[in-house]
Amino acid sequence: MQPSTDTASLHPALYFTDDMPIVKEDEYVFRYVATQLPGLAPGQMAIHLFQLLEKQPLRLIALFQNTLDQSFQLNDLVVLALSGDQLIARKTLSVEEIPVLLPMATLPLWLEFSEEDVFVDLDSLTDPVQLVFSNELLTDVQIDSSFSETERQRIRQIAFSHPAPPTDGWSLLPVSLLKKETSVEAIVLVRNPSDQLLTLDQLAFELVTGETTVAQTEHPTVSVFSMSEYAIRLQFNYSATATERLALRYLP
Repeated sequence: MQPSTDTASLHPALYFTDDMPIVKEDEYVFRYVATQLPGLAPGQMAIHLFQLLEKQPLRLIALFQNTLDQSFQLNDLVVLALSGDQLIARKTLSVEEIPVLLPMATLPLWLEFSEEDVFVDLDSLTDPVQLVFSNELLTDVQIDSSFSETERQRIRQIAFSHPAPPTDGWSLLPVSLLKKETSVEAIVLVRNPSDQLLTLDQLAFELVTGETTVAQTEHPTVSVFSMSEYAIRLQFNYSATATERLALRYLP
């Protein structure tokens, strides 16, 4: 949400607490960086990267701004780490980590991302890291044990990189399409933004090149919890060439 053009821009003051591991000399750096942050409209929150401390595990210092008028607790607020247009990590802030936040304040936060919260090799990044709050509505991704860790990272990255579908229906989100020697394998997310359990009977898919269908497959019944996404794997018996352009098509 962008500040309103007819509302005064606010710059909440920087605060330190006694438990913050900051030496006196570093306070001046924090204060300078805080003065360079963009202003906010009343009732807003923002988060900015201050320093990347470590890549494995991903640890960083963020500056959290708010212009709220009273103290508050974080209730599963989601922070996304981006590099360019790429989602590289996601973390859900909790009251256990940050019990209470001061109103109308800028506060340093020390954040650590778990291994499953990071979706890429951080050593390969070429663009600066930035932090944003997410307004995502789908809160859980169901991934069974048949998926490798690399696949799990890719599934979570795709899931959290795409806006939630309307709450009046479900949707499918392709994750990957892999050509093998005698088959083609696809991973797809079944997305359920509603507040009820979604149960779908057998799902049918076509593998197409241009307008030509080259293979078909079916997936058994799927049940997806409310406000969740469920990863499924599809196998097509088709030997694709290296240059062949393939796509999936769902058959209602």
